[in-house]
Amino acid sequence: MLRLTAQHPQGRTLVIDAAWRTAAPVETADLVRAAQEALLETEAAAIGAEPVPGGGVRLVPTAPAPVAVHDVADEDDLRRWRVSGTLALDGSPLVRVAIVRCAGDHVLRVLAHHAVLDGYGVTHIVRRILERLEALGAGRPLPLSRLGDLAALTAASAPLRDPDPTFWAAATEGVGRPGHEIALAERTGAPAESPLQYRLRIPAAAFRARRSWPAEAAATVAAYVARYLGTEVAHVGVTAALRSTDLERATPTYLVAVVPTRLHVPDGATPASLAADLKSWLGAAVPRIAAGERPEQLLASTPAGWRTGRLYGPVVNVVPFAGVAGWSLDIVAWGPVSDSLITVHPGSDDDLLVVGVFHPELYDADGAAAQVEAIAALLSAALADPAASLPPIAAKPVAPDRVPIPGGWVTPAGLRAALRSAGFAAEQVNLRLETPVTVELIGAGPERLPQARAVLPPGVRVRCG
Repeated sequence: MLRLTAQHPQGRTLVIDAAWRTAAPVETADLVRAAQEALLETEAAAIGAEPVPGGGVRLVPTAPAPVAVHDVADEDDLRRWRVSGTLALDGSPLVRVAIVRCAGDHVLRVLAHHAVLDGYGVTHIVRRILERLEALGAGRPLPLSRLGDLAALTAASAPLRDPDPTFWAAATEGVGRPGHEIALAERTGAPAESPLQYRLRIPAAAFRARRSWPAEAAATVAAYVARYLGTEVAHVGVTAALRSTDLERATPTYLVAVVPTRLHVPDGATPASLAADLKSWLGAAVPRIAAGERPEQLLASTPAGWRTGRLYGPVVNVVPFAGVAGWSLDIVAWGPVSDSLITVHPGSDDDLLVVGVFHPELYDADGAAAQVEAIAALLSAALADPAASLPPIAAKPVAPDRVPIPGGWVTPAGLRAALRSAGFAAEQVNLRLETPVTVELIGAGPERLPQARAVLPPGVRVRCG
């Protein structure tokens, strides 16, 4: 995470921006006091980051930030204010809380850098703030007490070790095979600072109390990916918390991983059956990651990874714990997206937000919106009756002239359009469509090869003609 922080030092790429909002009567001074005391209890709130000479970033101790109070005129002002917020890597705190009064409502906004907190950690702090607020309202202020113990957590952490390729083959099987698509886009892009976002609300009152809905939601999104690609196998990354002990659950910090996942989606599959399969896989994979294995290393160590540049397609991020009764929630957090991220989290007491984040070089606004609309419609139906077979999901159109490459397909028109976007004229491009598919750049020197490779899938070879 520090490496990613160094690569994206000024943007909001790795910053969680979460805002809980209520129309209920709140004493502003009490909310400010509750927030300030919760920050004093949180070790992560007393950590900053600063550049290291020669490159990189290091964490440094600092004092918790004061809780700010803002008044905004309307919803547009609130949106503008939120968009402007980020966290500087100048040694100042990487966790900040602000109280905003808008149209009679109170908004509790938390900015937190992923170098120190994940979504669970942010929610843990917010729940502590509201616990303190309730105690203040009852005239029984809570004493200060540290939330968890970062030093003890670090001491208990397992050393890093190489991932077991035999175990992880269950997730990577088929990745890199010619004609085997795993993602909604043909290639990945350099991590995007400002991705496309599209969100929809779906009603959830009928199932929010069902403990199984988060796994059903994640499995349903995976099923959408498989069906959209016209296959029976989904390759997705599933975010999972690495918290199994009381100490891990009590300590606000960053303890999450993206788990490469291969999910079989046969005819007649139900959300419930897929959720059971997903939970079984995560139950085996998460303890390995917690024990030090890092599956992202498979990108460089397995043919499936280095042939295609990825181990899975979309990342699926279901965040059930972020909801707080009586408060609506709006989250802006995406990380350095190289393809797409689908997040599902509580919006208010009776709905869910389905948020899609897409790389701007790989998707257009209409395409991003269409994906989220289809996923949201599928989730509405699937979560209403998880024991029923998944409803039909339309597969994307198949080009008649497509050609297989490792990890998917390409078309002559698609290759030419990609190269044109990189500045190559039509007469400079010669396509050899037999295996291995090769692009010859006529009259181009070696210095232009990186430009071509940047817009082509990894399974396409490029050479100077």
